Amino acid sequence: MKEPWKYLRLLSLALTCLLLLVACQPDDGPEIEEAAPTAEPEAEVAETDEAVVDERREEEFVDEEPCTLSMGWDPWEPYHFMGTTGAVEGLDIEIASAMADVVGCDLEFVQGNWASLLRQIQQGELDFLGGATRTSERERFAWFTQPYRNEQFQLFVYADQSDEFSGETLEELLEDGFRLGVTQGFIYSEEVSELQGDPRFEDQFIEAPLGDLHFARLQDQMIDGFLEDPFVAAAIERRRGWENDVETHPIEFPVGDVHFMFSRESVSEDRVEAFDEALGTIRESGRYQEILDQYGN
Repeated sequence: MKEPWKYLRLLSLALTCLLLLVACQPDDGPEIEEAAPTAEPEAEVAETDEAVVDERREEEFVDEEPCTLSMGWDPWEPYHFMGTTGAVEGLDIEIASAMADVVGCDLEFVQGNWASLLRQIQQGELDFLGGATRTSERERFAWFTQPYRNEQFQLFVYADQSDEFSGETLEELLEDGFRLGVTQGFIYSEEVSELQGDPRFEDQFIEAPLGDLHFARLQDQMIDGFLEDPFVAAAIERRRGWENDVETHPIEFPVGDVHFMFSRESVSEDRVEAFDEALGTIRESGRYQEILDQYGN
């Protein structure tokens, strides 16, 4: 009888060991629960994306900072001059201000003579000028808008002396010894530029920083005539009371386009294109013509 009980005890021991082994196996449930925290990194990524968006918004805000540009001017009525209120006025000033309003820029006005203002444009110390003729030389340091008005110069001489200068061209007058007053830095026409570069006449072009000086030099017989915009000449005559002192010579000069000229050193091409578009906007709205009518152009 002892043998069968022996086998039963062994079987019972084996079953007990088997149960212990099953009880010691790891439970898969906790592993699944530990995987759940993966949602936290996803939240971190979302927060990071939001930070990037905020940073981009800040960069866009910087790009939209207030725009202030410096515009040079010299006394040249009616295009730019100091008004009775102490503010800068004039046709070019009004057009530039209207364009700046469309673009969203404020303007600061800097007075100087034309030659010095050109140097400031070239060096990036000044942002833009009005009334500029476009040339290949200037394009090396300046951007240009589309033309915004036409310009023509005339030859002015002392009253009752037109008949004394019988030449039919400016070159013929210069060959007869005519002394011509011109403003520093001005470009009048291709013909005048060529004559200014002609060694035969280098002593006959008498430069002045301001147009008013031409009238005084004409009265003092330091020059025989001068080139000037007819609207500017009329304004000087009225201001100085010289309406009867000068007259125009019949020699004709071609009409030229004038532009706003921006410094490449201080103004981006995109900004210039924005001013170009603004010029089209004020033309379409009628504001441009209102300004021309205001100054009698």
